[in-house]
Amino acid sequence: MFSRGVIRPLSRRFIHTVPKLSNHTVWSKKGIEGLLSQKGYKTAWTDYQRYLLTNLTLLTNGTALELRSPYETLLHTVKQTTQQHVFHYASMAHNNHLFFEQLADKDEAKSTAPSRFIMEKLVHEDISDVELFRETMLGIAERSHGQGWVFLVETADKKLKFINCHNDGTPYYYAKAQLLDLNGGLTEGDYVALEDLKTRAENDEQDFTLPLMAINYWDYMYIEDYGVTGKSTYLNKLWDHINWDVINKRMFRL
Repeated sequence: MFSRGVIRPLSRRFIHTVPKLSNHTVWSKKGIEGLLSQKGYKTAWTDYQRYLLTNLTLLTNGTALELRSPYETLLHTVKQTTQQHVFHYASMAHNNHLFFEQLADKDEAKSTAPSRFIMEKLVHEDISDVELFRETMLGIAERSHGQGWVFLVETADKKLKFINCHNDGTPYYYAKAQLLDLNGGLTEGDYVALEDLKTRAENDEQDFTLPLMAINYWDYMYIEDYGVTGKSTYLNKLWDHINWDVINKRMFRL
């Protein structure tokens, strides 16, 4: 299972530090060959993750949240409207770590594959093979305006589905998944979905999902190497760097 981040004591205070990825030593010198340059990797992982965790430390130090990991912090602030700035940094740090943990060099990734358990469950989502799996997940990211995350999640009834979380949305709680992009006009379907979320929230319904895989389409991931218009190129290369061994282990099996 992916780690949740590291917290270390420093003179009676606590700071969040950037978790060390298994390939960090190589990637920090050479980048992820075929996907990110050394500078691109430094920007998207080392620098950005440090930025998120530094802000999270500053916002939680001296509070009841200072000893909690980003994952625990996002769960504790997800329903608190007065803590949304804390939630933002915790959710983004957790999502970014979840995403980078599943990356590998191309040769290493090539030796892995989605487990039969994942593929069997995806058949019920009309995903019959890995290529259609790829087209579906990357297609959601490609068609999305703005920035965010596409997650493959396992629901409470052990089914798999895709969810698109805009901005700092989290897959762990439906009311903060940011499933709708509200920056533009709402369609009739968007309005119905928004009213449904409102009703469910008022009734305090629980709907926890477990993320197995993440596609990051924030611009900080690709702007260094591919430019402001390089989203499609980045996404097309990304799939060849997925370490399925990591993702397969995230799936709960009885």
